[in-house]
Amino acid sequence: MTLREALSQVPDPRARNRRYPLWGLLALILVAFLARVDSLRGVERFARANPHLLPHLGLRNPPGHTILTLLLHRLDPKKLQEALLQVFPEVDLGGVLVVDGKHLRGSGKGKSPQVRLVEVLALHLKTTLAQARVEGREDQALLELLDRLGAEGLKGKVVVGDAGYLYPEVAGKVVEKGGAYLFVLKANQGELLEWALEVFKGMEERRLPGETESAWEVVRDGEVWTYRVWASPYLPDALLAFPGCRQVVRVEREVVHKGTGEVRRAASYALTSLGAEEADARRLGELLLSRWEVENRSFWVRDVLFREDACQVRGRGAWVLAVLRGFLVSRLNREGVKGKKAALEAFSFNPLSALRFLGLYAV
Repeated sequence: MTLREALSQVPDPRARNRRYPLWGLLALILVAFLARVDSLRGVERFARANPHLLPHLGLRNPPGHTILTLLLHRLDPKKLQEALLQVFPEVDLGGVLVVDGKHLRGSGKGKSPQVRLVEVLALHLKTTLAQARVEGREDQALLELLDRLGAEGLKGKVVVGDAGYLYPEVAGKVVEKGGAYLFVLKANQGELLEWALEVFKGMEERRLPGETESAWEVVRDGEVWTYRVWASPYLPDALLAFPGCRQVVRVEREVVHKGTGEVRRAASYALTSLGAEEADARRLGELLLSRWEVENRSFWVRDVLFREDACQVRGRGAWVLAVLRGFLVSRLNREGVKGKKAALEAFSFNPLSALRFLGLYAV
């Protein structure tokens, strides 16, 4: 499905007087964002400065800032997300889904609180599949997302997340839908953490069949990062009572600065429903580290290159723009664009190339 066809499926919330086609307005925002525009007023100026682009978007005249603002605050971001995913009909979600939370920092001011989102990302796509707005605890928003993914959305997949999602309700929902989970364990689950510490005290004395260990090094930015991971399927009753729990994991990280010799150490723990026959210590360690891979390659791109944190749009409008930026990151990743900053600079010099990149050039 083409981007125009997908955007045409988004329900139009406007009244009968529709001077501008909905798909054209959304496509204009996408093209402008690729050209390094970072505000709705900037989109208005971009449209006025590039009138030769408008016919390709079904627009006769450049829309004003007010038109764009009112539209964004009326759109359903969930329906928009579903429509944009149809641009990738052959998409393979892969076996790993990463859950992470994000604050849209520029969306809050005065009595208007920051918009907080919980997002489900496909690891190999490094972009957002679904979002839910957080009104209270993040785990409640994740439960909503798990329901929206449908009966088959989690089957055979591993959901990886931070300690904010380690709750019996979430773990039970993932297992019920045929998936597996790997969630970080911190002081928010104090009793479980104490039992996890006891497991690894025993593992230091002697290794039992099924317990695994792995270590590897990574050199980056003048530092040597050493990871050591242990996993044990021998769980006390308190951990066995947690829905679906089959292994407990310990990850130690040691960072040595080559120049100064400074050493930093940290240790973390996690619970997983993956058995020892499904994932050993190395695999579990790689899955836990994958959370930062998405943070760096998806959220960082949105915050730094697309200036998402600087955007001053409030409320639902901020959520809608987050969906559009997430789609652009997905498109860049799927097209194999590695130098994203250079690509956006090129699009800003030649906006027509951004139109072609999105498949919106009308011959």
